[in-house]
Amino acid sequence: MHNPYPRPHEPQGSAGVSLSIFVDGHQQPIFDDQLGREVLELNLKQRIILGRQDVAKGDPGPFRTITFTDHRKLIITSFHQREVSRRSLDISPDAAGNYLRVGNIGNHEVPMSPASEGRIAHQQVRTFVTSELIQNPVRLMIGDNLAIQLSGFGAPAEHHLPEHSPTNISQSVADVAMMMRQSRMADGYATPSGPSSADVERILGAVSDVLEKAASSPDFFSSAAENVCKLGNFDSCSYLGLDQLANQWQCEATWPSTDSGEIEGPIYDSQALEYIWSNRQTWSTPVVDGEERPKERVVVTPVLSHDSVVGALYASKRPGLLGDDTMADCEVKFVEVIRDCLTVGLERLKKEQEAAKQQVCLAQFFPPGIADRILYDETLLETREENITVLFCDIRGFSTISSALGSVQTLQWLREVLGELSESVIRHDGVLLEYVGDELVAMWGAPDYQPEHPNLACQAAIDMIRKLDQLNQLWSDRIPDELLPFGLTIGINTGDCVVGKKGTDYKYMWGPLGPTVNIASRIQGATKQFCPKQERDESGTIYYPPEILITESTRLGVTTNMPTRFLGTIKVVNIPEPIRVHELSARASGSWNQLRQNYEAAYRQFEERNFLEALNTLDVISKVEECQSDGPTKCLRDRALTLLQNPKLIGKEHPVWMLDQK
Repeated sequence: MHNPYPRPHEPQGSAGVSLSIFVDGHQQPIFDDQLGREVLELNLKQRIILGRQDVAKGDPGPFRTITFTDHRKLIITSFHQREVSRRSLDISPDAAGNYLRVGNIGNHEVPMSPASEGRIAHQQVRTFVTSELIQNPVRLMIGDNLAIQLSGFGAPAEHHLPEHSPTNISQSVADVAMMMRQSRMADGYATPSGPSSADVERILGAVSDVLEKAASSPDFFSSAAENVCKLGNFDSCSYLGLDQLANQWQCEATWPSTDSGEIEGPIYDSQALEYIWSNRQTWSTPVVDGEERPKERVVVTPVLSHDSVVGALYASKRPGLLGDDTMADCEVKFVEVIRDCLTVGLERLKKEQEAAKQQVCLAQFFPPGIADRILYDETLLETREENITVLFCDIRGFSTISSALGSVQTLQWLREVLGELSESVIRHDGVLLEYVGDELVAMWGAPDYQPEHPNLACQAAIDMIRKLDQLNQLWSDRIPDELLPFGLTIGINTGDCVVGKKGTDYKYMWGPLGPTVNIASRIQGATKQFCPKQERDESGTIYYPPEILITESTRLGVTTNMPTRFLGTIKVVNIPEPIRVHELSARASGSWNQLRQNYEAAYRQFEERNFLEALNTLDVISKVEECQSDGPTKCLRDRALTLLQNPKLIGKEHPVWMLDQK
């Protein structure tokens, strides 16, 4: 009978571990995103995180995998099962398939079955040997009814002694365990066929103890020194860091602990340190027949980073502890195994530092959640077409104010204003694209999926406008009174657009490209057209333009109740199609609904060429004190009066308003 869930393909002779899920004792199929189908057992070939569904990051439902750049994630519960952490287990197989490390990164301890295996405590790491999992699979109990089973398969790879690789810890462990058997140092547990599990467990315990320490923690190097002494029965061990600029060795940790300081002549063998620096190989005290025994035996091994020596482990012991005074090869290997742990830890620290720098850079443009997603999944930045919302924001009155402030204070003013505006973008999950002079450009809908991106953009725009009073107050003692208050003009548009990297090999940036962006820019520029060129008329009334204009496509995408009014249809430079625009109000007062209803009624009359009726309706607006400064009302009145007085000016595209400025 055909098996709908075949076992993942395993190369002949290979060894490894598979993972399966049981709920209430029943095995569940797992959707493997790499295979594109369901399997009953997931072949663990790389690091994988197990945890609860994270809806905010777009995780799929339970029992499905997601592949990121350097790891995978398996969703084991739905988002509402909060007793399971979003990141619960961190499982990493070694490259040779001989061992498997399971780290508990969740909030609760994890019992195991059979009960003799014990529990994995919070932040604890447990190492399993593949050959033992073949005979005795282990179940990790997560929650009341969920179990993760780890089963070994295949035959473990033979332990060879290849050319030394500084960061191949699993091979180093196998090497030293084999040497222990050959040199009969296994405390009676060695077997003719290979190293015993007791040997491996002892070495892995030391390895895990070092690897579990962060390279940035103060006890990282001291832990390494301590484990060297315990593994090889050394009297003392030090980690020496190499100051590349001063070309000096400095003791950063010693076990048993002593005061650290600069390395000087007789304390450490300078010839040994010179040897490992020049040859990048381990040095140990030579033994010459017939000569007097040395006072101590020493093993010094270099710690490398990108083929450069950055430090050394320096271990020493008194002679005679092994019957003869010959340093056993496996003792040298003990030091090298821990050295490899240091190398891996330092490499990991460097990657973490680089990732932190990258995260800082990403955080300058993307909201935190999206920045984290990009770190794990760089495909989010690949070129593709998305439905997005773009926002352009410009400071009204910038030119005159910058002339009054001077260049130095203008830069400070810009930093403060654009900083507050940018905070509004990030707070509402937007992406900061760029600053052009006093203009800010932002977008929503990419790189991560945001179904309500029109809402988010409009909320950010309203938030920006509501910050104006405070910003004007902060600068009231530096900007001349006659130039206050400064304002904002914002244009928002929604549509399909290509997003991705743009630019050249010399300089590139990520963002959208296409008509959707151009229209948003033109709409922002059109805000000032909805206000008379003479902002103050003969009666002394001051008129203000709409602060936020949104297109019809954005208005239709807004699902929440926001105060908008239809202003009309316009045609802007270099955009062939007419655009229906709406005002989005951030300061809607009690008279807003009356203003909106009367204005939209007047516009319909204007559209039908009933100019006199339109003027009468607009007069109703002018009688309301709060509405007397409304720029769009004044502009529509001027247009209606002009066409009433001179009907020959009515064009074929009426009532479309042809704007000749960007």
